[in-house]
Amino acid sequence: MASLRGSTLLPQCVSCIRRITRPDLHVWRPQQTRTISKKAKEAERNITVKLLTDVPRYGRAGSYVPLNPSLMRNKWFPARVADYVPATQMKQLKAQEVVIARDFTFGVQLNLEEAEDEEEDFGKQPKYYVRPIEIDVLSPGRSMELLNAFVPPTVDFYRQRIEQESPSKERMGASGAADILTAAAMASKAKAPVDAIYGSVSTADLVSTIRGALAHNDEASRVILNEADVKFVSGHEEGDTSRVKQLGTFKVEIRLPGAEEPLVRNIRIREKQSEA
Repeated sequence: MASLRGSTLLPQCVSCIRRITRPDLHVWRPQQTRTISKKAKEAERNITVKLLTDVPRYGRAGSYVPLNPSLMRNKWFPARVADYVPATQMKQLKAQEVVIARDFTFGVQLNLEEAEDEEEDFGKQPKYYVRPIEIDVLSPGRSMELLNAFVPPTVDFYRQRIEQESPSKERMGASGAADILTAAAMASKAKAPVDAIYGSVSTADLVSTIRGALAHNDEASRVILNEADVKFVSGHEEGDTSRVKQLGTFKVEIRLPGAEEPLVRNIRIREKQSEA
């Protein structure tokens, strides 16, 4: 105790003095703390995704790889390169001990001659072969089958009706110029049909709605549908089959290039109730 009393490293708090004076003095030692490396932190942030296509330096289609969430959210998922893995499926993968790892050598080929040159001259960079991503395009017949399955018989749209104003009473003492302008305005409004709407329902609106319905299925989302493949059969103005400007139910025809028969659906335009 005399040696401890004269030491400059003697603790000043009561709890530390009690711990030092215990019989197991040799067990007491400073605690070590370990910091997590940057690479380990990135590994904790990564999520497991399923590849939908072959991606060089990552793996083949159908394999499970860890990926940065921001890269998945901003690029891979919108481009249909990979898909998210639900939590229930993750439990099954862990139970089945499925390998979840990135293949850095996939899609990269180094020729033997280039490897020999690299040993002789370290200043030259080796040339790598990157395998292009192959896109499996659906046939026109299969695309029409998917459209028939996922597009409902009647597609509803809502638009605001153009209100028909009743002729106003004559104003006493109004000028002749004001009467002429009022009569011209009333004549232009009278030409509008009873079921006329503000704006229109175009083929672009229909294509956007159909794409939203197809996006819920992996195979159906690969159907390529453009505005030129859709046209109104009824309800359109003469010479313009791309839009309808009135309320009612009309027929639309969908025909993909190479398809034998078109797909006919009903487009129902209903009146949108104005907010009170």
